[in-house]
Amino acid sequence: MTDTEERRPTRTRLLVGAGIVLVVLVALAIVAVTGRSPAPTGATGTTSADPVAQARLDVPRRQAGDPLALGRVDAPVVLAEWGDFQCPFCRLYATSTEPALMRQYVDSGQVRIEWHDFAYLGPESVLEARAARAAGRQGQFWPFHAALYADQAPENRGEVTEASLTALAERLGLDVPRFQADFADPQIASDVAADQQLGSRLGVGGVPSFVIGDQLIFGAQPLSTFQQALDAALARSR
Repeated sequence: MTDTEERRPTRTRLLVGAGIVLVVLVALAIVAVTGRSPAPTGATGTTSADPVAQARLDVPRRQAGDPLALGRVDAPVVLAEWGDFQCPFCRLYATSTEPALMRQYVDSGQVRIEWHDFAYLGPESVLEARAARAAGRQGQFWPFHAALYADQAPENRGEVTEASLTALAERLGLDVPRFQADFADPQIASDVAADQQLGSRLGVGGVPSFVIGDQLIFGAQPLSTFQQALDAALARSR
């Protein structure tokens, strides 16, 4: 056997091996291209491959006549809050930071605020959430919201009852029989639970929590934190 004949099988094996490697590389390239999806684009103009971030971009309801919202339907930016009426930090935000945001952003038509329930601190949280929504059916969600925070009861001490909430509705001038009927409506209880489930899917683990664009802000942060986030979102919306 000649030297050429001795090298021929080795050369053949090398060529076959190289062909196999090439086929594998081509197949991997095809999978990489076809399996890649474009990064989603949100309403604020940001892009993200994170499905949770994309879900946050889809949060704004923008429903005309929404009793759980403040501000123009077509405001460039929506600030969505998840809150619990028993939470002292929610009260801090509602009584100090939110009024400043209202004056600076909502009254000028730049931002819309939309409320979501995250009634997780106990059964009295759920009672208050249902009552506020029942008041909302009479266009009085925000006065009820303010009253619950202004005179916040100790957490799960038995002071929040259907009777105490009905008395509050009466003090605020609501139609009490209608309020009681709405308070008992299973749809309201279902809506409260659905809001909490939505919040959990978006990464809300405590309250207050806020979604601005694809950003989640947790806690009663200083006013400047919200101003920076809202200003950035407004800049992206232009």
